[in-house]
Amino acid sequence: MQEDTTPPMYRSLLLPWSTHPSAREAAYGAQGLLRTHGTIFTAPPPDQVLRESFNAPPRPKSRMSSGAIALCKHFERGGGSSEHGRPHPFWTLPRGSNEAKTAMAAEALERMLGEAVWRNVMLLHAGVAVYEIRNPRGWGMLWTLEVEARRRRGRGHRGDIGGGERERDGDDDAVRDWVIRKTAFRGFVEPIEEMDHEIP
Repeated sequence: MQEDTTPPMYRSLLLPWSTHPSAREAAYGAQGLLRTHGTIFTAPPPDQVLRESFNAPPRPKSRMSSGAIALCKHFERGGGSSEHGRPHPFWTLPRGSNEAKTAMAAEALERMLGEAVWRNVMLLHAGVAVYEIRNPRGWGMLWTLEVEARRRRGRGHRGDIGGGERERDGDDDAVRDWVIRKTAFRGFVEPIEEMDHEIP
């Protein structure tokens, strides 16, 4: 369908592309995005929108960005931080003033945007999706997407899945025409537990 952009890790989570993809699926795959269970074929927000939601304060009176607050909370929840005597293997603990913490978080965002090889848009439940990006070692970030499905005027193309099966009813969400209404930064993610063997 397009050049191979398969990431080096978590390949067991990937689903095959349709042998006769719809226009939405083809456009989605051409951007280097991935297909897993729950994937919807809609373009993720552009990087500038991701930056804006990451750098925006979560509340009007907040003195740090959403990203900085999320990174501080990520260290509070996990045990692998310098606060617990062990440096984190990837993320840097924000220190200093609120402005300094916000700047450090912004640097982490730019690093992740530059390193991301895993990019996937997935539907969580009605009206809510997430955009997940990860680097080759499994570290990543999540954004929550408020989505709405446009009404279809006719039945869309239902291509054959890679193994020759017809699309099941549960796959209908993937091919709907989704519109992203709102983007909000959700948080930082660690490598998937019990899947270390899939990271080269």
